[in-house]
Amino acid sequence: MDKVSILDAFQAAHNKYFSLLLEHYPLFSKNGPHTEFGPPELCDFAIEVHSCAIALGPKARERLCYLGLDLLYPFDNPVDLYNWRVRVKKENIDHTTYASIAIRIDSELKRIRRVVALKGDAAYETVPTEEFLVSKERYKSIASPEEKREERDQSTPGGSPPTMHIDMVNIQYAADSQAVSKLEKLEKETTIGANFSSIITALRTLFGG
Repeated sequence: MDKVSILDAFQAAHNKYFSLLLEHYPLFSKNGPHTEFGPPELCDFAIEVHSCAIALGPKARERLCYLGLDLLYPFDNPVDLYNWRVRVKKENIDHTTYASIAIRIDSELKRIRRVVALKGDAAYETVPTEEFLVSKERYKSIASPEEKREERDQSTPGGSPPTMHIDMVNIQYAADSQAVSKLEKLEKETTIGANFSSIITALRTLFGG
């Protein structure tokens, strides 16, 4: 499969996954057959996205994970999906966090598509992982306990206490949440959101005026 076809498959699964994720988000999903585990299709879409990210190559995968691909797609089976839903409820993780990550992934997919059109595949592989991107580090609150523990161990050589710029993290999170909330309020006939990201279209469908 050529890279454009992989990008098409990635985008299709990404769009369907996020729309379904929103529809059954743990904090506002109603009682029904998917209340505890969520729809099983989420796992299928997640596996498709994981597979496409691998197929795009190591640099694309690194950059997508730098944005938070692993945070947006943290499960590929019912057990981990259940655990994720429990944690979202317990920690009251707002959907705008995942929406922000999804929108940034959309932009990187567009960037890769444009690079391919410009026949710059080789150059893309040499781009620093963080170039033009916003790190998932701003969303430490949604990292799994295991990830937090690993990063804490790595960042505390010799047992020195870790340092975190909590105020900056909170400010960044609040700004992202506000941006997504404003996008949700776009009137349905407005085409601005569609020009930015298909993820915004999903947000507008569920929350728009």
